[in-house]
Amino acid sequence: MAQTFRIRRSASGLLLTLILTVAATACSVKDEPQPIELGKDLCEGCKMAITDGKFGCELITDKGRCLKFDDLSCLFHYIGKNRIDDNKVLKIYVGDYMQPDKLIDIRTAGLVLGNDIPSPMNGGVAAFSDLAVAKKFAIDHKAILLDSWTRLKQQHQE
Repeated sequence: MAQTFRIRRSASGLLLTLILTVAATACSVKDEPQPIELGKDLCEGCKMAITDGKFGCELITDKGRCLKFDDLSCLFHYIGKNRIDDNKVLKIYVGDYMQPDKLIDIRTAGLVLGNDIPSPMNGGVAAFSDLAVAKKFAIDHKAILLDSWTRLKQQHQE
């Protein structure tokens, strides 16, 4: 009888662990970027169609909602206008300038700010997954390689 009790207790514990694991997995928020459908997806900020993958970007909220933008300036103005707290932003993805169909995490991207970068809303920011390429691009275009994406955010929200 003691052995039967131990087996039932072990099975109950295993079942509880399985239920909690499934519940946690089901409730987890997806923070992966979604493909931007050029010409179809609209910018949350300016409501224009997103047409250039080099500058498209996404904000993933803490609830897993994906908001798409045609330019980082639209994204940051949207955050400021709607007073979105940093703790409500799960991820921000930006289009890789060299691979327009690829979205990269803004925290690891090499961001170049310059007047000669013709982005859709004149934000003038190009993002690169390769930091060496970003540095060369900045030199070639007499632009600034930003040391932090948060500086860009502050500049667009003031």
